Amino acid sequence: MKSEQEQLTEGMKDLGCEITPEQTSSLIAYLEALDVTNRSFNLTRIPRSDYVTLHLLDSLTALLALPKDKPLKIIDVGTGAGFPGVPLAALMPNSRVTLLDSTLKKVKFVEFTAHECGIKNCIGVHSRAETLATMPQHRNGYDVVVSRAVAAFPKLMEWLLPLAKVGGIVVAMKGSGYEQEVEGSDALVKRLGGKIEQLITTPLPGTDITRHLIIVRKGRAS
Repeated sequence: MKSEQEQLTEGMKDLGCEITPEQTSSLIAYLEALDVTNRSFNLTRIPRSDYVTLHLLDSLTALLALPKDKPLKIIDVGTGAGFPGVPLAALMPNSRVTLLDSTLKKVKFVEFTAHECGIKNCIGVHSRAETLATMPQHRNGYDVVVSRAVAAFPKLMEWLLPLAKVGGIVVAMKGSGYEQEVEGSDALVKRLGGKIEQLITTPLPGTDITRHLIIVRKGRAS
């Protein structure tokens, strides 16, 4: 059986992305801490045997949608146990990642544990997206707003688009059935200042799952 390090390294190659040994070590250490904490505080229902594929590699498919030539201000809405925000922070050390969740214990866990594992370019924020979007320092404030498995696409746009900068993007990470969610949402997205720009579809390494990244570009303030 392959080690988690081997699964992560080979999976990243399959995605066409690079990962250093130091980044690999930090992320595996994060999984170790998650597994220990999860025994007393329910952070994830995914079994440890699937942590690399369904947490790390799934999160890192978002790299396929992100600009790679500059530092970014990123917010992960509904981070939960830290995904996709913590893996993105690990792989993008020059960017700043905000980990947003409405459960304080989760926010405290993800920020403390990420920092303990050497992933220090992230900060936890305890709030809801709709509340954060009323604050001037956050509204229209992020280059990238990303979310994984939090809500249906129309509701997600209402929460995420107000946080994106003009010219920035929202990345909605979806599984099968996304077409029904997106259908008929053009008017809503336009009203919120956005436009669906691209769909990236990629196999999730080590599984028979397909990940769909819906990229929405924000063209005006909302």
